Amino acid sequence: MERAPKTLVVDASVVAKWFIPEEDSDKAIRLRNRHIEGSLTLMAPDLIVYEVANALVYHPDVADEALREDVEALFMIDLDLVSPSTELMASIAEGARRHAISVYDSSYLTLAEFTATNLVTADRRLYEKVEEKGRVLMLDELDRGWSI
Repeated sequence: MERAPKTLVVDASVVAKWFIPEEDSDKAIRLRNRHIEGSLTLMAPDLIVYEVANALVYHPDVADEALREDVEALFMIDLDLVSPSTELMASIAEGARRHAISVYDSSYLTLAEFTATNLVTADRRLYEKVEEKGRVLMLDELDRGWSI
């Protein structure tokens, strides 16, 4: 079994599962809990707070009263949020063009590259576009080969 890194980049498709029960939410929550207990650091571009809030706003199962609580909980989890720099943003744009993915998706992948770790996603489309890089892990496959 391959050893898991101490730091992982997570994207909004994973973090939204912390608040919206759906397939593989248990795996996403396990990652979150490891971060909370300090055995794993989860990081993301600061864009993630907007993407997760947007997912919560438009999900029919998230009640009005839960929306504020979920957004507050997102900040209380204390993800390592990374703001863009000139160098990072230029690399994000180049990666988006190279992989034919959105700048948003590229921000997660490029952050993983910059920090020499892996991106965990639940977005199969993104995974299939960039999986040859070996830097993207599918959330639903973490139990196979990774000790997370």
